Amino acid sequence: MLRILGGTAKGVALKVPESARPSPVRLRKALFDFLRFRYPRRGRFLDLYAGSGAVGLEAASEGFETTLVEKDRQAIQFLRENATKARLKVRIEGMPVERYLQEARRQGLRFTVAFMAPPYPHDLLQDFERLLEARVVEAGGLYILQHPTDLHLPMGERRVYGYNCLTIIEADMFEPPE
Repeated sequence: MLRILGGTAKGVALKVPESARPSPVRLRKALFDFLRFRYPRRGRFLDLYAGSGAVGLEAASEGFETTLVEKDRQAIQFLRENATKARLKVRIEGMPVERYLQEARRQGLRFTVAFMAPPYPHDLLQDFERLLEARVVEAGGLYILQHPTDLHLPMGERRVYGYNCLTIIEADMFEPPE
């Protein structure tokens, strides 16, 4: 059973859609231990390809103002049910990630953390490059990609958790082309 690990909704069980591949407990725990220390005042968290909401709802439970982006209808329904059950106020955007990033950039939206865990058949590097090019993370913020350990990105800090890996890029260190 998938559960929220910390914060105000600690222990709440989450419904998981068939299409989702939830982030492992070890990875989520390490991620939020790191974010809790780095951002004591929290901020705004963007969860792209939200799936079960395990990461985005964890962020909301930890005090981040959270936006979850997902296009799968069943997953969107489960995100709503899980947020309600956990009594977490989140924004759920039911659309493809590519479209959301275009709209967010056009509107000038900024986040403290942008987390992306695309379905593994995707071109992960291309998806992450789109996120970086959208420039939706504020100064001092982080871009984070969850991916299999066999993918090695040419940038960022790499943290390995079993078969999964996080690549973390400081917004201040990355300046994509216009």
